[in-house]
Amino acid sequence: MRYTKNNWNKYFDGSGKKTTIRLTQHKIGNHKCWAGSYYKPELLGTHDVVKIAPSKFGELTEVDAKNDGFKNIEELKEELKRLNPNINPKNDVYIHWTDNVKRA
Repeated sequence: MRYTKNNWNKYFDGSGKKTTIRLTQHKIGNHKCWAGSYYKPELLGTHDVVKIAPSKFGELTEVDAKNDGFKNIEELKEELKRLNPNINPKNDVYIHWTDNVKRA
């Protein structure tokens, strides 16, 4: 799975990150987590995806934002829009619950 370093660090900085929200559904199980470009990747660590909850971008809540390590829903939605410029309220999103997060 790909992360920005800032979003990956939310697992370790006291933000309370327990989930990662994606536009595509990944498999349950262990995943290597990467940053950087596909041509020069940087291994950040690993985690397990233990549960996946589908939702719509427009239906994300304050609780979803807190679980993803953000202060509020506006901050979460701004980050998702920055990473996915064409996202709209009707887009499917997948809330991946993570566990066993380890740095490389």
